[in-house]
Amino acid sequence: MNSQPVADRFAFRTADALRRKAEELGAELPFDQDIGVLFEETVVGGRRVPNRIAAQPMEGCDSTPEGAPADLTVRRYERFGAGGAGLIWFEATSVLGDGRANPRQLFITPATAPAFRHLVGVTRIAARQRFGPAHEPYLVLQLTHSGRFSRTAPPGERRAACHNPYLDRETLPAWTDGELDGLVSRFVDAARLAARAGFDAVDIKACHGYLLHELLGAHTRTNSRYGGPFEHRIRLLMDIVSAVRAEVPDLAIAVRLNATDGVPFPYGFGVPADGGAGLDLDEPKGLARRLRDAGCALLNVTAGIPTYGPHINRPFDRPVAGTAPPPEHPLIGVSRLLALGAAIQAEVPSVPVVATGLSWLRQFWPPVAAALLKAGGAQLAGLGRGMFAYPDAPADLMARGALDPVKCCIACSRCTELMRMGSTAGCAVRDHPLYSALHRRATNAAGSPP
Repeated sequence: MNSQPVADRFAFRTADALRRKAEELGAELPFDQDIGVLFEETVVGGRRVPNRIAAQPMEGCDSTPEGAPADLTVRRYERFGAGGAGLIWFEATSVLGDGRANPRQLFITPATAPAFRHLVGVTRIAARQRFGPAHEPYLVLQLTHSGRFSRTAPPGERRAACHNPYLDRETLPAWTDGELDGLVSRFVDAARLAARAGFDAVDIKACHGYLLHELLGAHTRTNSRYGGPFEHRIRLLMDIVSAVRAEVPDLAIAVRLNATDGVPFPYGFGVPADGGAGLDLDEPKGLARRLRDAGCALLNVTAGIPTYGPHINRPFDRPVAGTAPPPEHPLIGVSRLLALGAAIQAEVPSVPVVATGLSWLRQFWPPVAAALLKAGGAQLAGLGRGMFAYPDAPADLMARGALDPVKCCIACSRCTELMRMGSTAGCAVRDHPLYSALHRRATNAAGSPP
């Protein structure tokens, strides 16, 4: 696979070299070498968060067939707990058996809930053993329905909010309003189980093309309470947030939200209504205000759809095998993601926003994150692929004030390849030999040389 095309590779030995490249590209990239703000406490939903570094939700595709956390799941979150992140955002967990994005996606039910309770306990114990009783990470469970990307729906029963020619290879049947109505109670039931398992918050996932995000861009869904006008397209998300807030009041509510899709109007969200390229953040900002008013305690701002324009979602050096390099330098994507989060944070300053897009920066993300937080562009700094590769990054920063470059994510897309080849996902470069062996086995099974 080393023959795959690459974007402009990361070849920066100093922060100054990275800054010069950003300036050359016209990409805004703040820097502040005083990174102490990353270690400050903050508050989310009335609860203390010991520092401002967040482990982002990254699917491992390694549950039991029933959806319970399995050995590799527990290993991953035990490492995150011991790694020192102040906030740990647990990966996508389905609220419906037919709504899982892969057959080994987590699924919380009364039968699997004890395993989630064990997972929470292991994570907290790992953090406490390394950092002492004062370090209590804030734990968020991401609740989702995969919508058009569901892979566990019976044949012919996978549904979409409405047809999207940019995402659909076939015309899928549309959800009825009644079917969508019925999902509210599913999210409430899952949230109640999450609270009993010991999570501090649940994320009502509205990003990356999954069901609640599909509806945000359902401009062409007609004669429906859930399509067309803005108020209709946000209805199901808002109804779920309100219902969880009412039924599980001790549990904080978070939303991971797409600020833009990169999918042209009328099939996308956060894009210009004239069908042109670029951004239109009027609706994402309006949604953020409504979520604030409904009691949402935390926002995590992202962008793009992984199967369509993946560079919008995750700037990378090397694309997934068999796909094209991105049409832009990765620094453009990093800058855009940070700016999107800052725009939403400015709209709702009372709601903490988690910044995304930092992993590509390798060892230089801390000064960028510190400058962003000091400027009010976010209140927490999130790492996804970066935590797969380097779960001890927060601990190393606290101990030494710097990261080890040879532990950092290299934006090679192998974690995504593992997922797409039906394997369990992790860092095939840094988490050796476990995931390098899994990647080699998966590529051989797929007929591609490693």
